[in-house]
Amino acid sequence: SDCSSSPPPEKDQKERVGLGWYIIFFLNFIPNLIWTLSYLIWNQLILFGPTLWISAWLWIFWKCFHVPLNFIKWVLTVLTVPAAERYRKKRTVLISGGSTIQAIHLARNFHSVGARVVVFEVSGYFNLAKFSTSVDKFYTVPHPVGDNVNQYVAAIKRIVDEEKAVYYVPVSATTTAFYDSLVKPHLELMGCTCFCPGLKEVCMLDDVFEVLRRCQTEGRATPLHYPISSIDEINQLYDRGTLSTGRHFMVNVGTLGCRDRTRIVLPLLKKDFVMKREISTKRPWVIVKDYPGNHFITCTTIKESKVVANVTCQVETTNGGLIPVDHNEINIWLKQFFAKIRFLRPLSGHISFRFVVSSASGSIVPLGCKVGVSLPYICYTNVHPRIVWRPCRHFNPDTTGPIISDVGLYWMHQVVLDTLRNLSVQSLTRFVGTVIDNREALFVYWDPLPYIAYYHIQLPINNIIKLLRGNYGINIGGHGFRKVVA
Repeated sequence: SDCSSSPPPEKDQKERVGLGWYIIFFLNFIPNLIWTLSYLIWNQLILFGPTLWISAWLWIFWKCFHVPLNFIKWVLTVLTVPAAERYRKKRTVLISGGSTIQAIHLARNFHSVGARVVVFEVSGYFNLAKFSTSVDKFYTVPHPVGDNVNQYVAAIKRIVDEEKAVYYVPVSATTTAFYDSLVKPHLELMGCTCFCPGLKEVCMLDDVFEVLRRCQTEGRATPLHYPISSIDEINQLYDRGTLSTGRHFMVNVGTLGCRDRTRIVLPLLKKDFVMKREISTKRPWVIVKDYPGNHFITCTTIKESKVVANVTCQVETTNGGLIPVDHNEINIWLKQFFAKIRFLRPLSGHISFRFVVSSASGSIVPLGCKVGVSLPYICYTNVHPRIVWRPCRHFNPDTTGPIISDVGLYWMHQVVLDTLRNLSVQSLTRFVGTVIDNREALFVYWDPLPYIAYYHIQLPINNIIKLLRGNYGINIGGHGFRKVVA
């Protein structure tokens, strides 16, 4: 027989080539996969893991002590508060924006004057107020989207009905005041007073263009501003060089702008400008020029169309922090503005103005207005609720103390970091003096959980979400304020 060898079939050779290709592919793919996973583990778990784990254990720790703290509070209440006061029927106040620091301070102030406090927040936000011992009940309601507000209104009506709330104070931070103005007539029919403007008033005060127009009518200084109804008008401003010098921002205006409030800082170069939102006659915008100078933000309390309280804070240029100041010229500006403006009905609510005192002219120039409780509210004392709400019979405004705290505020994390960055005897001395002479902005001894929850749960979670979205600007919570406040 013929024992000579024959060449292998062509099919086997192709299979071997294909198998070799897969082997080479996996040999290259697996090391790359391992490297990528190692990189993710190193960045997400090793670098940020300790903060996450520490926050989780702190949350568990404080959860374990929540009941003892409430028990201690109950014992102190029994020892210090007369039985008649403890068992009397309290009026219930409903507050929105339960993820914000403003809501925490509102709840504490109303709790301090004897009110029962109920807080809610829209879905998708951290329930910070749920940790506060000043909050009796906490709810989550559907987030209003566009014109779909029926579920939002129905949820708030249900809370008012179940909790027998007689007063509603919207923060209007996680949702615009537009939606709260739609809720207002429904709640007032139920006997619940709403400390916020109506729809027409909101559509005027939350419209930057309308506010600037009113200021021009009264002969007040206003910034250069340009109404926009098409993308071509923005391109023309860039081509003329109008937007290439100085700082400009644009805000959507009109009824839809008040509903979906958005503020965009414009780049200096036309090629860097990318607009993903609609600009049309139905969705107009206004471009406002910012000026060099000291910037301020207010938390102004209006009752029956009169300014009854105001806190003004200067915005730091380095980190956007807020410094409480006594600015008499701004106080006069606000009183004159609301004295001359006319609405169909008396205006009540919290309003926040942004000003710049121009370094060139020294004039007070308004840059924007927003209906709602802004962060300077934390400077108010527990006298403030008695000003805006019907006080008890024994209330005497002349003997209750100042409405604005005269004790300086500080943020513990910011003070610690500033001390560690410039560690010295002087910095340590300054740190001790700050802690002794001033008050931490969020921490109080009888309500410590919001402080722990904010710094060790809410901020880490928000930072992780920012990282996942590609935003690497980590917020350490030092001053607790955002630089963009509109």
